[in-house]
Amino acid sequence: MNFLLLHASELSVAGIAVLAGRRATHARTVLRVQPGQRLRAGIIDGDLGTATVLEVDPQRVVVAMERERASAPGADVLLLAVPRPKVLLRMYAHAAALGFGHLVLFRSWRVDKSHLDSTAMRPQVQREQLLLGLEQAGRTHVPRITFCGLFKPMVEDTWQQLELPPQRFVAHPSADTATHDLAALHGAAFTLVLGPDGGLLPYEVDALQARGCLPIHCGLWPLRTETALAALAGQLQLLRNRRN
Repeated sequence: MNFLLLHASELSVAGIAVLAGRRATHARTVLRVQPGQRLRAGIIDGDLGTATVLEVDPQRVVVAMERERASAPGADVLLLAVPRPKVLLRMYAHAAALGFGHLVLFRSWRVDKSHLDSTAMRPQVQREQLLLGLEQAGRTHVPRITFCGLFKPMVEDTWQQLELPPQRFVAHPSADTATHDLAALHGAAFTLVLGPDGGLLPYEVDALQARGCLPIHCGLWPLRTETALAALAGQLQLLRNRRN
């Protein structure tokens, strides 16, 4: 926990919050907090700030939250073919840490149907992992999750409703365009589509390309979904921040 996330409902009128459970244990045993210590903190879906530790005992940690600046939600969108449940749990945290504001899950041809029945698809489990990712990165806004089901209905029936940023990319190991060939994104949000470890079918790539998604790759070697997300998101964010 690099960052203390607080629910607005936890705060008193004076900005005091009482931590118990996982966060209190981590603060005591890992961070070894002491009264007077200041922690980076934020309000879920709200402002960033600092929390000053007031009290520490074996059951709880009491902090005073001071809001310092606003925090905007992420505008990037990740479309993810549902991977194996254990991988999906990690992908939630990765997506939140990387600043995606919307995560769209779908079932491509190579996604096993059983993945859709796993506990990793439950909203409460999803939220827990998203919050862990926010704690890691020091962000506050919880990404929205949409499940679109099968690939074909998604691209044919619900595509427009997703309101995706117009700069769209689909990861594909045999794509002609590498990320280093792309022009600067000039601060704009982007859409990134990731298939399963086995990759998207040519039909699926073609359908996405017809809807404005440019096939791209970030190297000569295929990557696992988790690695591809980190590599591609990092490179696209670099292009967005490039000034010239």
